[in-house]
Amino acid sequence: MRALVAFSIAILVSSMAAEAQEKRVAAKDARILLLAPYLEGLPPTYQNLGWDARASVETAYAGVARDNSIPSRAQIYLRQTAPLVYWRLGTTLDAAWVSSSFPFFKSRTVVVTNPAPPQGPFVRIARFEVENAKCMAFELRHVTNDTGAPTLEERQSVTGIYCPPANVVLDDALIQRVFEGIFVRRDGRIERALRGVDKPIPPQILRGEQQQG
Repeated sequence: MRALVAFSIAILVSSMAAEAQEKRVAAKDARILLLAPYLEGLPPTYQNLGWDARASVETAYAGVARDNSIPSRAQIYLRQTAPLVYWRLGTTLDAAWVSSSFPFFKSRTVVVTNPAPPQGPFVRIARFEVENAKCMAFELRHVTNDTGAPTLEERQSVTGIYCPPANVVLDDALIQRVFEGIFVRRDGRIERALRGVDKPIPPQILRGEQQQG
């Protein structure tokens, strides 16, 4: 009986590992792409996590870190609603959200030093500290009570965290660079998640597309 239970557990663990592996995708298949400041030379991990149980929100993930440390880390989710579904609320960018959304922080003490503003603005930022590392949690989301048909851009929401290297100040200029380094797919094109950026898509991002053809 014990052998049967052990065998069943082994099968379950193997199945879960295979499922997690299947969610990993190459850059050419990723829904969200990342070129984070001070981490440009490291290949991000991309995952397409699929739809939620209600088939209303599809999630993708991009993450990159140096030496598995708190500094030099960027982890980001793209959540895209189904057609005719819109975002009515923003994310609570607090310590509980950071710990629950990113397993790396689950056993660490997250202290919010500057809370995010009330829901409404497209860009919202909260600053937090973990073991002396200064980081930010952020969201790019179009929140509305309009019951009309939202555009694809309005259906896409980006939430994540970024921790710069030690001794690098997380100032407004660096935050802007973080946002400009987040890319999403819209109708077959790669575009920046942040609105109003009039800059070409970096060749590092386009290189993955060239491999596809």
